[in-house]
Amino acid sequence: MNRQFADDLGTDLARGHVLEWAELYALDAISADERRTIDAFLADTDPAVGATFMERVRTCRETVTVAYAAEQVDPPANLFERIVARLPGTADDADPMPGQDGMPALASATAHPAAHDAGQDELAQRRTARASMSSRAARWVVAAAAAAVFAVGGVTIAQNLQQITLQEQVLQASDVRTAQLSLAAGGTADLAVSGEENAAVVTLSGIPAPTPGHVYQMWRIPADGTDPVSVGTMSGEDVAGTKVTELEDISGFSAIAITVEPDGGSATPTLPIVAQIPLGA
Repeated sequence: MNRQFADDLGTDLARGHVLEWAELYALDAISADERRTIDAFLADTDPAVGATFMERVRTCRETVTVAYAAEQVDPPANLFERIVARLPGTADDADPMPGQDGMPALASATAHPAAHDAGQDELAQRRTARASMSSRAARWVVAAAAAAVFAVGGVTIAQNLQQITLQEQVLQASDVRTAQLSLAAGGTADLAVSGEENAAVVTLSGIPAPTPGHVYQMWRIPADGTDPVSVGTMSGEDVAGTKVTELEDISGFSAIAITVEPDGGSATPTLPIVAQIPLGA
């Protein structure tokens, strides 16, 4: 997970960090109210973001399946307790040092009734303290415990989460710039650009279909005035809904242009340009 969680789900969603919750959603490590909130958010957000979220959910669940399909190895009995003890602010609630058998060394309750009662009180206090942990700390417990279980099964969650799309990388970049543009041809273009990722994501929505026998073609426009470089063609079906185009290596290009071309596309743009999307600041 690339970011720390905010104090509440609403703050993360307001910041556009819904993708950070995909693994917790997949592991059922959230409350019913949080699940409903995420479902409602995904229903109203960009379909491309929703698709990316569900892909991460699917991938996480597959990771769990693969981990347990391998030779099963039981984790240490006190693994969860050890993870909790290492969280900030929980050092005072940590269990006593384990004995030689890996379990806490306990005094005899029969021989020392008072000590037994004190131990019960201490145990109750410890449980109360753990139950009152902030939701943020609890989420990190779940994430850390999940990672430990995956490692035991031979597949680590870290390896899995590194396989993120270019769209995710751009949207999560610290320098990401976003804009929504109305196109002269009709419809809109949502743009996200990151210099540190040297990439952009263009999402086209609601663009009218080209005339029969024609397609839309997207071009990179070089900043130095040299010939445009084709990105690819798009049919009317492509642009009627939500068409996401990921662009790598955007340095040296000033804009993205869209033209109408004969079926199969053209080697050079046919004027006029029906839409132009600037990549610069």
